[in-house]
Amino acid sequence: MKKQATSIAAIGTLLAAGAAHADPVRLSHSLEETLVTTGTILCASTGAPQTTAENSVYRSFTLTDFGVTESVTIETVEFGIENLALPTSIETDLTVNIYQAPAGSAPALGQELIGSAVFTSTDRALEIITIDIDGVVDAGNALIVELFAPDFTIDGLTGDVFFPGSNAFGQTAPSYIRAPTCGAVDPTDYADIGFPDVNLILIANGESGAATCTADLDGDGSLTIFDFLAFQSLFDDGDLAADFDGDGTLTIFDFLEFQTQFDAGCP
Repeated sequence: MKKQATSIAAIGTLLAAGAAHADPVRLSHSLEETLVTTGTILCASTGAPQTTAENSVYRSFTLTDFGVTESVTIETVEFGIENLALPTSIETDLTVNIYQAPAGSAPALGQELIGSAVFTSTDRALEIITIDIDGVVDAGNALIVELFAPDFTIDGLTGDVFFPGSNAFGQTAPSYIRAPTCGAVDPTDYADIGFPDVNLILIANGESGAATCTADLDGDGSLTIFDFLAFQSLFDDGDLAADFDGDGTLTIFDFLEFQTQFDAGCP
């Protein structure tokens, strides 16, 4: 990864800002959030041993439906695992992607990606996993959460399966699945394919009112020289937490975006 040099002399142009205001936000459509039961439907081979293909499952959360009128910084996502069994593999990666879309939007291809995180796991069953993730949803929009599982039928291997966690205890908005191998090329409401009782456990947590303070890298609620030093340290280490322009690489443009956000201050 190519890195551009930054100069600590630029600190002199930055002024400390006031304390940030943030309130916890929990985005959930599950009436029962902690109990994973069997019965999730996913795209899998029909022959024995059963093997799951590529699958994504989704939830959509419009911020105002939860009484949230400010932007939200997403910090963690919780998802259920009904069964992850890997007889032919040591481990696999499950990917959580978060997107921003207009209020009221259902999951769809091409929505704005605002964050991604990978969970590497061996066999698991009937668990709730919490994964750290970072992304900002602007006020008035919807957050789309995707849990992606790879195609285990590749290379002729059979028997590896993943089923996300769900239950049938009710939900306040639909659960969605995308499974190209089985014909669901776009995210589709489980109820529309005959499975209304698949209520996914897929929950996002974060803080409202903190979106304009992403430059508060030391987390002390104010912007000071120490945030600039923290940014430079992350940048020099090649840590993508310093990827402020979101292009997946570290360049001088990340420094410029950090400085812009620093100058904007905290609310």
